[in-house]
Amino acid sequence: MKTSIFKGCNVFLLSLAAAILMASPVSAASVQGGITSVNSKTVAGWAWNPENTNDVQKVEIHIFQAGKSEPVKYIHVTADQYRDDLVAELKDGWHGFSAKVDWSQLSGNDFKVKAYAVKDGSYYMLGDPVSYSKSSSQSTKKTPPKSAMTTTADTSVAMVPPLTTVAAGPSVSPGSGAISAVVSAVPASASGNEQSLGIFSISGYCACELCGSGLGITYSGVVPQANHTISADLSLLPLGSKVRIGGIIYTVEDKGSSIMGNMIDIFYASHEEAMAHGRTEAEVFLIQ
Repeated sequence: MKTSIFKGCNVFLLSLAAAILMASPVSAASVQGGITSVNSKTVAGWAWNPENTNDVQKVEIHIFQAGKSEPVKYIHVTADQYRDDLVAELKDGWHGFSAKVDWSQLSGNDFKVKAYAVKDGSYYMLGDPVSYSKSSSQSTKKTPPKSAMTTTADTSVAMVPPLTTVAAGPSVSPGSGAISAVVSAVPASASGNEQSLGIFSISGYCACELCGSGLGITYSGVVPQANHTISADLSLLPLGSKVRIGGIIYTVEDKGSSIMGNMIDIFYASHEEAMAHGRTEAEVFLIQ
């Protein structure tokens, strides 16, 4: 009778452990993939989770004008298309994606295309960016699945849903739900003194009471300046940090109760300008 009870307990514990493992989400950092071609009509690639092949990946494609830091177009697709070349390499062909692109609707001639797997509000870059020119019939790079499999999407960008921006003065402390942002495998920029921190959610604020305390002073104790002052998560970007967004270099001089993780609030001289900024996404570069 005692043996039977112990055997039953072991079976129960094993079943419980299996259920926990099945319920636990597989790390999104294990997602692999990349863009395999960009031509005059489509952007194509693949994305999969080798730890769970039934985990269908949601993919977001960002198209940038050459030399610009903010995407000019976003495309959302699902990596559930069948591709013969994936069968040979992955033993499972149902992990491809493709998206139609009307390049004539985009100004400029030269572009950079990036693809991200989107999981639980976080973005994981798939492979390397691919360049495309309208004057060319196809992309300047075509990566076969086999070589792309050696690169995992290890650049994680924590994306936070849009929140009402509140500028904080010295009396405001960060919220208890602050996200601990992790930036890994940060690539150095071509200039050699910058590092990309990935894609941030960017908003605007001013010194009025609607945007913050209305005290007209930043958390660091200085008067905020347009085209200079930004509010950031100080656990990610400490006071005094300098970053480049587009063609402007900003200094972290403020914090906000809703500015957490990969979010930045740009100071504007007027409330109208701050509201006109809205909420955008841009690549942020740390000045070293």
